[in-house]
Amino acid sequence: MIDLNSIEPIGKGTNRSCFVHPMDLNKCIKITHSNDYSETIKEIKYYKFLQKREISWDFLAKYYGSIDTSLGKGEVFDLVRDYDGNVSKTLSFYLQKDEKTKTLITPIKLLEDLKQYTLKENIVVKDLNTKNMLYQKINENEARLILIDGVVNNDFLPFSKYIPLFTQKKIKRLWKRFEESLPHKYSFNKYFLSLLNKKL
Repeated sequence: MIDLNSIEPIGKGTNRSCFVHPMDLNKCIKITHSNDYSETIKEIKYYKFLQKREISWDFLAKYYGSIDTSLGKGEVFDLVRDYDGNVSKTLSFYLQKDEKTKTLITPIKLLEDLKQYTLKENIVVKDLNTKNMLYQKINENEARLILIDGVVNNDFLPFSKYIPLFTQKKIKRLWKRFEESLPHKYSFNKYFLSLLNKKL
């Protein structure tokens, strides 16, 4: 039993909270704090499916299984940290202001790298969102984006889960929708818009 009662969460969403694992500072524990467990059930089912496929976890926070805590059942994942030991911040955090965005290393390329990773590994990210991507500083000159949430394929008919052709089509469709949303979502960020325009 892991005691989380005296630990403040490092992140909190509508349904879940995320805590640093008190016995392993490089892992985190996700706890459902609402009565809606559907999100976690679908997510874990898909992560176990990915585990069986023995995917590369280079751009996705690795899943380690369930654990009992003082706050209920928890799910253990990698805790993504920068090279200096600080917990990595979301891409969304860096896109809130031009000044922060200018500190990013080739953000458009990093998004493309992440996209190609999901296509190569056939990973469906149902909720492609900059809040679900951590910008990990590998060193002063290198960085990468790590997916930490929204990774699930909950189609009623699981064609896109078991048939690679359908999976590829779905992944491309989700990325197209995400990419098309960026100029509108970050219309206030002139610097980021300029980078998106260069891509076009």
